[in-house]
Amino acid sequence: MGCDFTFVHCADLHLGSRFDALTSASPELGGRLYEAVFSSFRRIVDLAAGRADFMVIAGDVYDDVCETLRTRLFFASEMERLGKPCFVVRGNHDFASTWDSSIAYPPNVHVLGPNGSRFRMSIRGHDVEVVGASYSEQHESRNLATAVRGTPEMFTIGIVHCSVDGFAEDYSYAPCSSADLAGRNVDYWALGHIHKRQVVRASSPMAVYPGNIQGRNPRETGEKGCYLVSVSAGTPSAEFVPTQEVLWKDVTADITGKTDLRQLLDSAVPQCPRGGIACLHLTGRGPLFRAVRSDPEGIAKMLSERAGCGTDLREVSVMPDVDLSSGSGGTMLSEAVRAKNDLSSLLDDDLMGILCGSGPAADAAGRMAYFRDKGELRSMLDEALAELAGRLEGA
Repeated sequence: MGCDFTFVHCADLHLGSRFDALTSASPELGGRLYEAVFSSFRRIVDLAAGRADFMVIAGDVYDDVCETLRTRLFFASEMERLGKPCFVVRGNHDFASTWDSSIAYPPNVHVLGPNGSRFRMSIRGHDVEVVGASYSEQHESRNLATAVRGTPEMFTIGIVHCSVDGFAEDYSYAPCSSADLAGRNVDYWALGHIHKRQVVRASSPMAVYPGNIQGRNPRETGEKGCYLVSVSAGTPSAEFVPTQEVLWKDVTADITGKTDLRQLLDSAVPQCPRGGIACLHLTGRGPLFRAVRSDPEGIAKMLSERAGCGTDLREVSVMPDVDLSSGSGGTMLSEAVRAKNDLSSLLDDDLMGILCGSGPAADAAGRMAYFRDKGELRSMLDEALAELAGRLEGA
């Protein structure tokens, strides 16, 4: 049995993302990621042009309200190439745009207004309605979901760029709850703003965050893309379609049970995304502790060369293969364990007073305050104990 109609749902394109810090450190990688966002969207347009009846974009088409001429022209040209209706709401990154009068969108693009807009169409005899509201300012505080209501006899798609309670880390942008999405005669909620792909409601009504279309940093790992939504007898089903150009992927290299560095590298290579970026976590306990701690950046570079991918060193939490939990006994290590446990029990300010109270250490108080504010003082104590244990073991 065929479907009634299909549409593509994407969000958080962030076209024109500049990657300034990354470009400064690695111009080649920064350039790749800049172009990757455009490449991912081209694939989405290819999908919509070939398999869908229309497209919806749930906010943040651009990364900045001051989008460049090239970025604006690219989006307008892709919409012209699409040649099918596209419904767009503005989000916190593109609540306004610079070149509306200089580079107009083609007539198939419909931007929904801040006070709500409603569009209706008939697709092969099926009545379809698109309803939604754009941001009126960058820090939109209105509950936009409650401004959306569908028509009972139509299949209604609600488009909102929002923070759904329980699914968003930041609730300051157009906050709403999952319950707000129910009972509004909306059959499918096309959500945007959250860069992690997730289904907020599986049915009655279906509500989906597609995530952003291209990972831009180590917190945005995994496949990125859009949803192809098929509607049959009034019921939607959503198929995720990956379109990312560069894949960020968490890769764990565990030293446990390994005695040679080549074993460690060989265990990590199959996990790496060829042509992508491996977010490297060096973990475990074992005799490779000293080697890994001595040059983790070098290990990341060797892995990059073997796997054919970029690497981003995210974690070095390797430990010697000794018991660091007990402070019993009269050894130097047991005394160090007891000292570390005593220090860990102190309040942050008291711990700072001991670590940076006088002498040359006092000069580092400003830098240590940074780690205190990030809640990392105790993990630094753990690392210092591990380093000492490794040195004692090798002595």
